[in-house]
Amino acid sequence: MKRPKLRYRVSFLATIGLAIVWMMLWGELTLGAAIWGLLVALLIQVLFPLPDVPELESFRPIGFGRLVVVTLWGLTVSSFQVAAKVLAFWRPTRNAIIEVRLRSDSAFITAITAELVTLVPGSVAIDAGERWLLVHVFDASTPEAVEKARASALATEATALRAFGTAEDRALLEED
Repeated sequence: MKRPKLRYRVSFLATIGLAIVWMMLWGELTLGAAIWGLLVALLIQVLFPLPDVPELESFRPIGFGRLVVVTLWGLTVSSFQVAAKVLAFWRPTRNAIIEVRLRSDSAFITAITAELVTLVPGSVAIDAGERWLLVHVFDASTPEAVEKARASALATEATALRAFGTAEDRALLEED
């Protein structure tokens, strides 16, 4: 892997963010703390450069905002659904492990999809590979519930693709 030049490894936003964290840790809002924070931030970025993530170059704020809103809505709705199923102890639930075939072969998109699927109550991504996720589903009492869980994971991937996907990844959404 070819390392990018120094000017590409140091990010303005990361430098400011790290300097703010430095000042918060010291509890001082002084010129000296700000200068030291900037120096430490630059040193951290030079000594520990982040890997190149192509999907971050195609970041779209509106898609990311939609990702946040959809995830928060999913958290709210599924929390109530899981609570209702747990409280209905006289009706046992059937769990299942399902395989979800993803559209994108990006490891970054797969990781984000797995994290978001796990974050929302009622499902847990237990394994991932190239273009697939293995998901534990809390309520899989009917084939329709299994398909609904699979569709939910694919919708999560689609939302992640709209926020971070490359043009080729987004073209995969139009094929469906």
